[in-house]
Amino acid sequence: MQLRSLLFLPATRLERLGKALASGADMVVLDLEDGVGPEDKPAARQALDDLARLDMKAHEGRIAVRINSLATADGIRDLAMMLDWQAWPAMLVVPKVEAAAEVRQVAALASTGASAPALLLTLETAAGILAAEDIAAAAPSGSVLGYGSADHMGETGGTMTPTSLAFGRGQVLNAAAKRQLSAVDGVWLDFRDTKGLTAEAELAKSMGFTGKIAIHPDQIAPIHRVFTPTPEEVEDAKALLGAVASAGKGAFAFNGRMVDAPVLARARKIVEAAERDNEV
Repeated sequence: MQLRSLLFLPATRLERLGKALASGADMVVLDLEDGVGPEDKPAARQALDDLARLDMKAHEGRIAVRINSLATADGIRDLAMMLDWQAWPAMLVVPKVEAAAEVRQVAALASTGASAPALLLTLETAAGILAAEDIAAAAPSGSVLGYGSADHMGETGGTMTPTSLAFGRGQVLNAAAKRQLSAVDGVWLDFRDTKGLTAEAELAKSMGFTGKIAIHPDQIAPIHRVFTPTPEEVEDAKALLGAVASAGKGAFAFNGRMVDAPVLARARKIVEAAERDNEV
């Protein structure tokens, strides 16, 4: 699965679901974890349970749920509640993943029922970042890795600068690439700063991320502008791929630049991303 944007909405604010969906986010994530205070978690869980039993299917395909960490009692309660639902949401977001065993556990439980949700496995602790390769190896096909930059920096004491985030981003990206999974970047915390968000999204895209997590509806349009291939990029990629047949095997020249296997792989990803966007 390849996502450009995920918009988080606390499960205590489900009255805002319509606005969140209207933002155009590829996935709206109903949050039981960081967006909900400890004293509000039982009420949030009940509100989400009520929604799931009433009209979750009305938004099928665009709703995700973020549970609490499976290392906590709240995470176990969240997952136990969802096991009683008639249908899973389109995606299950698992925070603070630190070991492959967690992935296998949640994947086994989520495989029950008519259809299993896609998994977004968020790596946001020092232990999770160091175990990125093992976590990715345990992930079912179609899973997505997420980089929880804010929590990671909170643990390391680093700042939210490109230099501080470089190691964590690299670990997540390399683990995802090795297993042919997509990866999404963490949040830009100042939702009023569109210029800063755009610059960070462009940096993340240049590294290989396919999308970014959002905390405000106003962040969706800038994120989509960055992660949606432009018509010119798509046209160029299609032309390059079309030239392969007449070029023969090995590297060849195209429009003044050398083309080899890695360049072709990137062109295919651009075309595939454009085709997915047209299906939405």
